[in-house]
Amino acid sequence: MNARVSSALAAVTLAQKPAPLLIGERLNAPGSAAAKKLLLAGDVDGLVSLAREQSEVYGAHCLDVCMASNELGVEGEKKMVLELVSRLSLEVEAPLMIDSTESAVIEEAVRHTPGRPIINSLSMDRDDTRLRDLHALINAYGVPFVGMCIGPDGMAKTARQKLDVARMLYEAGTSKGFKPEQFMFDVLTFPVTTGDPEHRHLGVETLDGLRLVKGAFPCSFTVLGVSNISFGMKNGRPRELLNSVFLYHAVRAGLDAAIVNVKGMMPYDTIPADQKRLADAVILDTHEDALVEYIEYFEGGGNSGGSAAAGAAAEDKGGESEEKDPLRSLYARVVERRPDGIADAVTDAVVHVCSEKGAGTPQDRHDAALDVLNRSLLPAMKEVGDRFGAGQLILPFVLRSAECMKAAVSRLESYLLKADAARTKGTIVLGTVYGDVHDIGKNLVKTILQNNGYRVCDLGKQVSIARFAEAIKSEKADAVGLSALLVSTSKQMSLFADHARAERLDIPILCGGAAINSTYINRIAVSGDDKRPYGPGLFYCRDMFAGLRVMDSLTSSEGARAELVAKRVGELEAWGRRDEQIRQRQQQPRKQAKKRELAGARPIDPSAHTRGGIVRTRDVTLDEIWERLDLDSLFKLSWGVHGRASSAAHMEDHYKLLEVWKGRVAEEELFDPSIVYGFFECHSDGDALVVRRQHSEDGGGGGGGAATEYVLNFPRSEKNGLCLADYFAPSPQKDTVALQAVTVGSKVTDVIRAMEKAGKYTDMYYLHGLATQAAEALADWCNARITKMLNVSRTTRYSWGYSACPDVSQHKMVWELLGLGGAAAGPAAAAGAPRMMTLTESGQIVPEHSTAALVVHHPEARYF
Repeated sequence: MNARVSSALAAVTLAQKPAPLLIGERLNAPGSAAAKKLLLAGDVDGLVSLAREQSEVYGAHCLDVCMASNELGVEGEKKMVLELVSRLSLEVEAPLMIDSTESAVIEEAVRHTPGRPIINSLSMDRDDTRLRDLHALINAYGVPFVGMCIGPDGMAKTARQKLDVARMLYEAGTSKGFKPEQFMFDVLTFPVTTGDPEHRHLGVETLDGLRLVKGAFPCSFTVLGVSNISFGMKNGRPRELLNSVFLYHAVRAGLDAAIVNVKGMMPYDTIPADQKRLADAVILDTHEDALVEYIEYFEGGGNSGGSAAAGAAAEDKGGESEEKDPLRSLYARVVERRPDGIADAVTDAVVHVCSEKGAGTPQDRHDAALDVLNRSLLPAMKEVGDRFGAGQLILPFVLRSAECMKAAVSRLESYLLKADAARTKGTIVLGTVYGDVHDIGKNLVKTILQNNGYRVCDLGKQVSIARFAEAIKSEKADAVGLSALLVSTSKQMSLFADHARAERLDIPILCGGAAINSTYINRIAVSGDDKRPYGPGLFYCRDMFAGLRVMDSLTSSEGARAELVAKRVGELEAWGRRDEQIRQRQQQPRKQAKKRELAGARPIDPSAHTRGGIVRTRDVTLDEIWERLDLDSLFKLSWGVHGRASSAAHMEDHYKLLEVWKGRVAEEELFDPSIVYGFFECHSDGDALVVRRQHSEDGGGGGGGAATEYVLNFPRSEKNGLCLADYFAPSPQKDTVALQAVTVGSKVTDVIRAMEKAGKYTDMYYLHGLATQAAEALADWCNARITKMLNVSRTTRYSWGYSACPDVSQHKMVWELLGLGGAAAGPAAAAGAPRMMTLTESGQIVPEHSTAALVVHHPEARYF
């Protein structure tokens, strides 16, 4: 039996070994005063913090979510549940149990919850209305559900009644297609703490009922609301103790899952013997005075074992071990991604360190703050980085820790003396190279470095070599970081290295980005006139933590820096020797690649298409974009899902997380899709494609006016001898080429920037990835329309910046052809053109989530 429930990024087996599955109860507003207070205040952040505490601090496997309230009504409950599960799905790993008496609330919540939640609850109370309401949902999603032992005669109190109602539920459910492993029978827990003699034996009836139900339905599960056993008692040690002892006996009787306050649960074998004996007597009803003796024991200070009672009281006051050590508590908050109360935790840690040293002057607090940074916060981020490197964490969780770190450092800075407030481990100048408008990777590097004690001088995007060099000198930088997304712009890294050599900047260079790899950076490092490695050290950083490791070595000490640079230079010398040998072999005489003659070329008469002019449209729905979304690229490339999170068992979780973001995009109108495309007369001329635009008097692309020719040059592949021009008919023949440009708009870019500024790194990462893939989906939609209009079976889309057409400056000609205006960074010229879709001086498209492409209709067209 391997039944599971899951959240967006984690799955949990219902059959825990050792049992039970722990379901945190504190998000149940009717049963938790804290949750209800947060609910009525509309404090979703507080509810999320409560959830995180249960799962990440105290170890709940799942979380019960119930937002029912007379004050809010059904619609208010539904609205709050949907908002809460949306937040929880992005911020908490634990799967959810959706708990409501309203079928409509459960149905909406399950549809919007990533993963596979538990439904709580169904029963046979009076009739099977609830079962009929929800059976289609249960079958559609395959979710487990809690079946409460409440029958036509009410709540089942005896063991035999519990079994009878469970059987009714099972027969009714299986007749509607439910599988045995979807049933979670709640045999009901009743309080034994009321003082009523008729209630004394109810704990025993529950335990006996567990044995009967588990024996009758071994492939199904059992669940209990454990704390009901002590209902009516004041919260504190006596109640927690009774709940813990009852849980121990329930598990031995066959309990699979327990809805509990996980913070208050105690291992049975750690409970003092006299307290254990008293609690056993109450639960197992061994004699009629058991409850009285139990109450007197705690109210009287422990008159039958005072030392144990005193110890219990001290434990109740002392709290958890991590709370006794503020440094450890702060460390845990960063590692476990708990931002709530982190500022106060920093204060506690600083006060703790000051008290350790017996001092409290401003200088003492300054020194204590640095101590907290070095002993707690920086080691916490190191552990996060280690877990990320080992594949135990995906990037969104890393960013959650970074958010915690940012909040902690912000409070920590208030204790630093002004003269030393800016003291850091080192300074790095960081920027995206000239011609490149992509900065998400650079921003992630900045986040990690800042939260690990470095001062980052962020120069932004499209940074010139001169500006990098100027900042290095003015900021007295320890290193410079260059980022590039595109192959074409990554050449700026080589140019900067040459400049650094010539000007003797003596600065370590860290390079990263999607367009580069270690071989490319090695080649840059030994590309000087003397072919000697770049002396100060030139490093390829695969991700932000690789960059952090390099910076740590460069700044920790002069010895560590010299050792790292010497090691790097040695690696490059060895690599250079191997590379030179490969180059010599490659330069040996060989047949030069010849231009391939292509068969099957069927030029398309441009007259049938160019008369329609340029087509501009915003009439593309979100649903049409979602239909063409490349989910594999979204999850693996843009959202960084890898390792266990990318297994087949978690695919449903990723789909549901995507649904949450789709809803947010629609609700906040984050995308403004715009498209422009056109067909043009063309012919090939060697390595060039000559594209002709016939201007009409109204500025469109139809005939009748003057014509302008644009020459697009393409590189020829050494591997197959082809270039893109070969796919089109040569002069004097006429052929047709289609050009397109699409964008999801500028609003999403503004929102992403706002998220970064607010420290919402995880949201920024998710939204950026979705917008990137949405732009690709929009381009695919446009490409499909062009293919249909050309009346061919397939076309191939080539975007500038890649191997077949690397020169992004050609975007300027594309913009003129499409009537978008050729001036750099100016507003789109033509009426109806995509809003805010412009070009930089180097030809990059703004906003970032935009693409332009040349569409080839030749049947042999391939990527190279």
